[in-house]
Amino acid sequence: MAAATFSATLATAPRDVAVRASSARAVVLARASRRHHRASRGVVVVAPSSRSTASARPTAVAAAAPAGDALPPTAVFDTVVAAAEKKAAQDPATTLLLGFSAGALIGMGALLMSCVGGASPALAASNPGLCNFLKGAVGLPAGLTLVILTGAELFTGNVMTMTSGVLAGKVDAASLARNWTLSYVGNFVGSVALAFLAFWACTAAAPAAKAAVIGIATMKATLPFAVSFFKGVLCNWLVCLAVWGTMASTSTAGKILAIFWPITAFVALGFEHSIANMFLIPHGMLCGADVTIAQMMMNNIVPVTLGNVFAAAVFVAGLHWRAYSYGGNVAAAAARVVAAAPEPAAR
Repeated sequence: MAAATFSATLATAPRDVAVRASSARAVVLARASRRHHRASRGVVVVAPSSRSTASARPTAVAAAAPAGDALPPTAVFDTVVAAAEKKAAQDPATTLLLGFSAGALIGMGALLMSCVGGASPALAASNPGLCNFLKGAVGLPAGLTLVILTGAELFTGNVMTMTSGVLAGKVDAASLARNWTLSYVGNFVGSVALAFLAFWACTAAAPAAKAAVIGIATMKATLPFAVSFFKGVLCNWLVCLAVWGTMASTSTAGKILAIFWPITAFVALGFEHSIANMFLIPHGMLCGADVTIAQMMMNNIVPVTLGNVFAAAVFVAGLHWRAYSYGGNVAAAAARVVAAAPEPAAR
């Protein structure tokens, strides 16, 4: 009799242990879930209804920022896509007008760069590294900050934004082409208009400033095509990461800081930004640089624009879409959230 009782106890022991383990797991998951909801402002994820299509994206909406000062990268990508949808719905005249504003504001930053760091020949001779840092820190970070804070339409950032929207399936190709064209034309007109205003205002009247403006334009317009292209790639990789950082930040100070380091880096390293060059080269030509329009376009503006587009579309939009939004990754993320949810109580 005792032996039979002992055998029955052994038989039921594994089941009891499993029940207790399951209960403990439910308690842990419930506590983790409560902590998660307190730490964030809510995330709603609906798992995909079918696994038949690898690229099928579940309905997933990341809510607002967590308790800190920045959104997590996955939520930033969703913010970029939402911005693309807004740009796609924007009136064309508004896009063109805001494009003009962006070109002029970037030109303001480029003018500041050339007239401060560029017009420091003694520093450039004695400490070129420090001079390059000065040119990077003073000028274009201010220009991009003004673009972001005013909502202007900058072509180089729009390439990243609109490409992300297309890859996510929220924006069509026609909307992308319209935004790119209008913002690019607006940027060009705004940049050239500012070049004339700066020339008429005699901003480069000082000999050192005039020499810097002419030297910058001459150097840029005589680069080999391939060099301009790759400098454009490296430049807009950093510029788009700066724009990405502004979308991640939930404060104005955070946005300014997100802009400062990438933009300072690209200028200090001598990379090429197509919109800034739409101001720098015409301004140098007006001040006396021996550069033709054909040289400006074929040696700089065209290859730099192509490089800027490649970096924004591939290294920023494409890379982050593949990492955070592309089918299998989103499905896996949804599965992890579902698995982390507390199990329903056993009946």
